[in-house]
This record gives sequence, structure tokens and C-alpha cells, in this order.
Amino acid sequence: MRRNVFSPMFFALAVAAAAATITTTPAAATLTPYSGTPAAIPGTIKSETFDNGGEGVAYHDTSSGNNGGKARSTDVDIESSADGGYDIGWTTPGEWLNYTVKVATSGAYSLALRVASPTGATMHVGFNGSTDVWKTVSIPNTGGWQKWATVTVPLTLGAGIQQLTILFDNGAVNYNRTIVSQSGSGTVTPPPPTTSGTTLSVATWNIKINDSSSTHARVAMDTLMAIGPRPDVVVIQEAWSSMFSTYISELESQTGKTWYGVFATHCAPGDWNGSKCTTAWSQGVGIFSTHPILNSSSTLFPYADCWTSARAALRAAISVNGRTVQVMTTHLQTGSCTDVATARYNSMSKLKSWASNYSKPQIVAGDFNADPNQIDTTAGMLPAFRDTWSMVGSGSGFSAFVSTPTMKIDYWFTDAGLGAVPVSSQVYRGSGSRSDHYPVQTTFVIK
Repeated sequence: MRRNVFSPMFFALAVAAAAATITTTPAAATLTPYSGTPAAIPGTIKSETFDNGGEGVAYHDTSSGNNGGKARSTDVDIESSADGGYDIGWTTPGEWLNYTVKVATSGAYSLALRVASPTGATMHVGFNGSTDVWKTVSIPNTGGWQKWATVTVPLTLGAGIQQLTILFDNGAVNYNRTIVSQSGSGTVTPPPPTTSGTTLSVATWNIKINDSSSTHARVAMDTLMAIGPRPDVVVIQEAWSSMFSTYISELESQTGKTWYGVFATHCAPGDWNGSKCTTAWSQGVGIFSTHPILNSSSTLFPYADCWTSARAALRAAISVNGRTVQVMTTHLQTGSCTDVATARYNSMSKLKSWASNYSKPQIVAGDFNADPNQIDTTAGMLPAFRDTWSMVGSGSGFSAFVSTPTMKIDYWFTDAGLGAVPVSSQVYRGSGSRSDHYPVQTTFVIK
């Protein structure tokens, strides 16, 4: 049956399969996008990023509390997923979720649902744009609650901001994400194939150098640990070497786990003598991990900018379920004192050459101070590394500068061999104004 238009103040639908009408009357709460801005279509929409607004407005859930206990404090039941990231589980007939989206252009699209069901099920997907859409989706028996399959639905969408609604007709299905691509366009890179391995959640954040206090250090770590899924590895830029032990102690306090860490400092202005820094400096980059660090190293990129005479890159080899993973980070040149674009190209070239000395898989993160047109070239990070956001991210990926970011300069890369397979990525806006960047969290499966 055709559905009524969904809106923040009224939600009504009729589902023939359920033989019932479900109506939510006007609510005091306001429907708003999860991240503050509508999710971009074409793009990937993760299940747990349903709108803000509460019961009857952003979602309908028949049970009290989050049975899975992950990601969000609502009544929607969210658990960790073998398909990467999270999935919505414990679904029952008539439950639904709203996602505010922005469709770039009108036209033909393909909607792919990542779902799992031990019995088979029926869902509905809808859009309430200028071309009203309400589609029945048959979910096959995939072989288990964590045995994932892709079910694809063709549809025609109007342009503009609208709500995507996911309705569970008869429950019995877990839902991980929706991938919407323009038919025949190749606009969205398909998600990597599901693979067995160990899930690794990681986050990178430029925490802003203007505060050297222990309070700032602790709050920064607390913020990173508030990200869901909680990171097992964090890398930070604009950090203080004097706060190294504080970073670790706060991570341990927040998680109850043992953390390991390494740190490297840049060269202060005028301190690069052609082979090393002439004096020790306080500012740099750090890598922290719940997985043991087997060994580490650092290098310097000797291309000056307004703030440094050489920039550091740092490496930590961590053991993930017996698999050695190389984690690397850097913070590249910025400002107007020198030709920083050339400095960044030269630094990325040196980074790739340096990384080639180490085993794979490799993941690289940091503040690259460069937009995608510089990153996505053979003189940038290609062909040795791939930008994970272009593979699994949704929307622009803008992370700088708070509170209205217009630049994608914070990255997670994986080596081209894909020994670390990205399955999800997000810009985390829960950090507020603690820095002028938002953190970027990515989940990998380590093969």
C-alpha cells in the first residue's frame, strides 16, 4: 500500500503484510538528523544513525531500553555486528526507523540493504520526497542472525531533503546498513565483501595544541572513548609529549584496560639541521592501543611551514589476535609561509617510501591538511594506500573546522592489499568545540 508522507510532526503508515495500521500522533520532540546534517544520497547510511527525536518521532520500538547496549541510549536495540560496525536487532513487527537524507539529484537509484535472518522476513523501505516511494522488500533466510546478505531494490527518487523510513513488517531480521547508488553511475563504491577476521575500531583526532593542561588531555581521551564503537586504537595530532602518561592513564581509567603508547615530536621552527632536530620539542603525534605494541619507529619530513621546520611520522606495530598490524600517523604542513602543497606531496611520497619497509597490513591516519584532490593522486597517497572514506563513508567526510566543517582533511587509509578491510567510517560530532576538528572513527576487519 502507498504510505502517507512522513514528517517530523506526523507519521502514519499502512502495511498490508502486517494487516494493521500504525499511527504516531504529533509529538513534542523534533526530528533532527543524527549528525546534524542530512545523510547524503548517493551514500551509505549506517543503521545506528537514525534520527534524533525519540519514540514515535525518530523511531518506534516495542521494548524498553537498548537490548544490545551499544552505540546509543535509546530504546532501539543495537549490537556489535560481524558485518562491521553495529546492527539493529531484536526487531518485532511494526517497529520502524527514520533517517533524514538529502538526495543529490532526481533519478533512478539502487538501494542495497545489508541484512541477516535465520528464517526470512519482510520489510518496507520508503522515501517521502517529491517522488513518494514505499517498497516491499523480501528478506531471504541468510543462515543466521550474523550471516549477512545484500538485498537490492530499484527505485526512483526525487531530489532534496526527505526521510528514509525502514519498517520491520514481521521482525525476524537484523539490519546493518543501507547503500544507495545511482543506477549505472558507479557513484558509490560497493562495500568490501564480508570477510572473516578480527574487528578493529580506530579513531584519529587533531586535539588542538592551544591547551597544555592535564584537564584538556583527560577530556580529549574521555571524548575519544565516548565514540561508538569504542576505539581499540587512537591516534592524535597537536598533542603534548609532556602529557604522554596522562593520555595513557585516562584511557585506562575510562576503559579498565591496559593501554600502550608511543609518541614522536616535530622540529620547532629553525631547529632542523639537515639530519635531525637540534633540540627536543613538546609538540607532536601519538599512537595509543589496547593491543600490545611490538615495536615502533618514527621519521621526519624536512619541509618547513609556518609552525615547524620538519614534521614527524610515527609507526607502531600492534598485535591483533596474533596478526601484526602497522599503525601510522602524521600531521602535514599548513599555513602560507611556504609552498605547503608541494611540501605535503613530498611528505606523502616519503611516507609511502618509509611505509614500504614494513609488513602489511598497514593503516595510516592523521591530519593531512589536504583536500581529496591532492590525496587522491599518485603523488598523494595512491597507489600504495586507499582512502577508507571513499570506500565506506557516507556524506562529505568534512571534519574541519568546528562547528561548520567545510574541509575533509582528516583521514584513515588502508594499504592497497586490503589486509585491513574498512567496513564503516564516521565523523564523530560529539566532541563539540573541544577542538577545531572532529574525530574520524573507522572500523576495520583484520584478515
